[in-house]
Amino acid sequence: MFKKIAKYFEFEKHKTNYRTEIIAGLSTFMALAYIFVVNPSILAEGGFNKSAVLFATIAVSFLATLIMGVWAKKPFALAPGMEMNAYVTFFVIAGLGFAWPQALGAVFWSGVIFIILTLTNVRTKIIQAIPDKMKSGLALSVGVFLMLIALSLANVIKYEGITFSHFGSVATPLFLVLVFGVVAVLILRKLKVPGAVLISIILASVLAHLLGLGGSGTSFAVSKEMLSATFRLDLGVIIDPRMWSVILILFLVDFYGSVAKFIGLTRGTSIVDKNGNMPQMKEALSVDGAATIVGAGLGTTSLTTYVESGVGIAEGGRTGFTAVVIAVLMLLFLALTPLLNLVPLIATTGALFWVGLHLFPSKAELKTYNKLDIFTVVVMIVITVLTFAIDKALLAGFIIYMIGLIVKKKGKDINLFMVISTILLIIGFVLSIVIK
Repeated sequence: MFKKIAKYFEFEKHKTNYRTEIIAGLSTFMALAYIFVVNPSILAEGGFNKSAVLFATIAVSFLATLIMGVWAKKPFALAPGMEMNAYVTFFVIAGLGFAWPQALGAVFWSGVIFIILTLTNVRTKIIQAIPDKMKSGLALSVGVFLMLIALSLANVIKYEGITFSHFGSVATPLFLVLVFGVVAVLILRKLKVPGAVLISIILASVLAHLLGLGGSGTSFAVSKEMLSATFRLDLGVIIDPRMWSVILILFLVDFYGSVAKFIGLTRGTSIVDKNGNMPQMKEALSVDGAATIVGAGLGTTSLTTYVESGVGIAEGGRTGFTAVVIAVLMLLFLALTPLLNLVPLIATTGALFWVGLHLFPSKAELKTYNKLDIFTVVVMIVITVLTFAIDKALLAGFIIYMIGLIVKKKGKDINLFMVISTILLIIGFVLSIVIK
């Protein structure tokens, strides 16, 4: 049986084994487990029932991640995106005045658009249209994004919503835990200790508790309220012109954010082929889009492939079995809550920061960059820092790349799907500003 499972997930091809995949799954789960507490808390501000959101978050994250592993055979975890739940709560509901069932309706329709483009292979063509150097830039942007999350959790940098505000302080216990986590994983990796990232999180948790930064003690009880949001979404919002821009923005953030993560997290691994393309891309994209539709029906906002999947990939997770391990742990979340409270969120920052560094290109790759490539990547990084958004970094990269080709009189080399992507991203960017 175990040999059949290993053969199905192609362990030999990816030079992995059960131990590596299980450790990778545990590492990713510990890095993203915060979403099961944070998502209900954020959406509750918009009138959602906390227990209902918790049920929806666990159920759809489990199903999506399991199918991502078994069908698409990819080591990615899926869960409600932080950028989307905050947008729905503080803008769509609090700002525009829509009720939460209407907001879920918008989420549903954004998922429908997502699936249509995936099934027609448009999204795959968009990914394949991204030049190799830009893929490197996206990997860097995803790495910087992970580092920003870590620094933000440690209060080293401050954001007002998704806009950079100011720098905090490094003279705090929070920053000490972050640095300790980074140093721990570097030493453990240098010593070639299996499960280095996971062990660093555990060690950082011990330090956090010693410094009085333990878990919140948050727990949830199983109740009838967990099903109160099921199928409560309002599909009629599609005829309200005020909601069209919301649907488009939700779609664009999910669509292009996932494109960037697929590229950034798999670059240089056996998950992609020698040309940098990911086999079974359509299956992975279909899971991503369908999860948003199902999530809206159960009572939560858009699901997305989690950038924290990079923690498990950095641990050597290369197959769908990693995702299966994550999915099982997601399903067991209620029972694991007391244990997870022993792992405070700050204890994962060192691992997140290290994974971000790990996504930077090698010295050999940097030597192949020309001046335009370097300028493009630098701008993408700056945009990521200032906006806390990978999709906007992608937009900046597209624009600079196309201008560079035009200046070099190579305009004929501009891919149609890159032009379409740029136009869509510009529309989404303008709408996000205009309707604020």
